[in-house]
Amino acid sequence: MLGGSCGAHAPSISRMASPMQEPAPRAPIFNQLPAVVVGLSAAIVAAHALGALFVPFHQIQMWLGALVTGRPPAGFPGQPLNGIPALVLHVFVHGGWTHLLMNLFILLAAGNVAARPFGRGVMAGAGFLAFFFLCAAVGGAFHLLLSGPEFGLMIGASTGVSGLIAAAGWATGGRTGMLRLALPWLVINIAMGLFGLFYSLPISWAGHIGGLVAGAVFYPLFVRWFRRG
Repeated sequence: MLGGSCGAHAPSISRMASPMQEPAPRAPIFNQLPAVVVGLSAAIVAAHALGALFVPFHQIQMWLGALVTGRPPAGFPGQPLNGIPALVLHVFVHGGWTHLLMNLFILLAAGNVAARPFGRGVMAGAGFLAFFFLCAAVGGAFHLLLSGPEFGLMIGASTGVSGLIAAAGWATGGRTGMLRLALPWLVINIAMGLFGLFYSLPISWAGHIGGLVAGAVFYPLFVRWFRRG
């Protein structure tokens, strides 16, 4: 996230809570990736590739997807619906291939684990996507609330990816697993936020924290609502 100034069988419904209470069997981290994770990743890569190849497309991406903080400079184009779509669309915009690949690696790894408790089928896929984009939107809102007065643009999928980190913990070890994965990422981002009081960092620590908190709170609820045994 850039910001700042610039296969497993699903248990029955009666055992709904088990993926969040009992550690899941260990499996290769990228073994048989769920289709919804592959599809989401492919869409994010395709959006970045099109933006890299066609400047006008990238300009449209930034106009629709970048979260704007502070007072924009004179002549800066206003965003549709006061920028609300950017709360979700920012996940499709990245500041370069390195930025994209870092987010993509965590999306594939954590998403592979987090998507499995939803089960299979259209409803399961819709639930995973709804969860991911909710984390992204909450992360974007945190960024807007905690940003300073300086003009800046925030882009990248790490708001949603941060939610997947907490979700992967829930899926593999319940609340204890969630805390084991989420707390280190939380501490790192709090440290970045404190560091940013003295030195400008092109990283949306607030967006990461917002997405992480949303993942920690909402993942068990989304699995319960969308799961099909």
